Amino acid sequence: MEKTGRAIIFVPNTNNEKFYSIKRTKIKNGNKNIYYTIPGGHLEDKESYEEATLREIKEELGIDIKIKEELISLFNEDLKRQETFFIADYISGEIGTGDGEEWSGNDEKYGKYEIVELEIKNLNRYNLLPIEVKNLLIENNK
Repeated sequence: MEKTGRAIIFVPNTNNEKFYSIKRTKIKNGNKNIYYTIPGGHLEDKESYEEATLREIKEELGIDIKIKEELISLFNEDLKRQETFFIADYISGEIGTGDGEEWSGNDEKYGKYEIVELEIKNLNRYNLLPIEVKNLLIENNK
């Protein structure tokens, strides 16, 4: 079974009202599919969810984070994948300097990746996946 660790990283100086997300644009059979994800990725070797999350955030965003707490752990039935989501603080580094394979320019395989800031109060406007995390963020922001 695949396992992933992901982190909700609030944009500094926004009172936890904005967080970093990955906007993914995939084109398949001429159809454009745009959705947003929480940065992170697959566990390698004997990594813990936390270790994988730290490594993946560095690869995808180019920054260092500190994990504060676990938000939720879900089994994604469609992808047959266990996903654990953390709340994390931005520590250092420059957003957009990641060197993970997502940035290889292989848009056919990965789709187009773009780092964006999403406002929690406007989350209903976005196709943020998974929906359970989106709903938790909205509920916790009321």
